[in-house]
Amino acid sequence: MKSIFVFALIFCGLISNVYASGNRVGNGGNVVSCPNKIQVLDLYESSQKLAEYPVGSAHAEIIRLVLKNLEKASPSLAKQYRRRADEFLKETDLRADVQLVAIDDSKHLFAPTSKDCKVQQIAIRKNIAGSGSRFLINKNLWDKLPEIEKAALIMHEIIYEHFFKLGEEDSVKARSVNAYLFSEAFQTDKKDKFWKIVQDMKTPIYQ
Repeated sequence: MKSIFVFALIFCGLISNVYASGNRVGNGGNVVSCPNKIQVLDLYESSQKLAEYPVGSAHAEIIRLVLKNLEKASPSLAKQYRRRADEFLKETDLRADVQLVAIDDSKHLFAPTSKDCKVQQIAIRKNIAGSGSRFLINKNLWDKLPEIEKAALIMHEIIYEHFFKLGEEDSVKARSVNAYLFSEAFQTDKKDKFWKIVQDMKTPIYQ
């Protein structure tokens, strides 16, 4: 009888894991939300000056321009990220009126000084295999983002997804690379600067 009971517990546990796996959390993205401004954490915490883009540019156009610059340093990486950018919204569930579970993978070193501002989870990449919505985004926060911030969020998820596959367990390096790609400096730096940043991070990405 005891053996049957133990088997039943194990079986129920296996079934629970199967059903839970579709909603298992992988990693995510954050924003800093203030009453009059909302910004992706990557850009908020960066000391680099943001690049300027043509007035009225939609986030898809901004991503195209960012990847066009990346192509000068790494055509293969730009191609990989461009393909993922084209697929991103097709794999995304924009859901209103939800509060996403906070994922402790940002490891950011400081919080907003204003009591009216807070770090919020805006996106989660679900750890699932096969087809379906891989990303879950808080639509209420998404709709408040300026186009450049939407572009930065999408790029954050793409870069973090890549770095996660390379063994990174938090988003620190992904945020740093993303902020650099959106910086004014990246538009004029020689390609060696990009590869120096990658090399210093000891991230296994090669030319």
